[in-house]
Amino acid sequence: HPQYELAQRQMRLPGGLLTFDLVGGIEAGVAFVEGLEIAQLATSLGGPETLVTHPASTTHVNLTPEELAANGISPGTVRVSTGLEHADDLVADFAQALERPAG
Repeated sequence: HPQYELAQRQMRLPGGLLTFDLVGGIEAGVAFVEGLEIAQLATSLGGPETLVTHPASTTHVNLTPEELAANGISPGTVRVSTGLEHADDLVADFAQALERPAG
């Protein structure tokens, strides 16, 4: 990456950004992000805290199912930008949110 050297000087460790699809569509995605206690729902994924977004119910809510699919987004897609919280706390938060029923 063209800014690799700069990142090495400025950051001790890199951040993480991940995307995953939940079975259960929009209901599962909404239930998951609403069930989180540490990670925060956001439409922009930049900041020191862990942020999540569910594109099908937020940033891309006006797209048809076909348009979502053409953009690589399923109804259950969740995007996460990991923050500075302890990894064990985030794992526990995600686990408890995944156990909540959708809808």
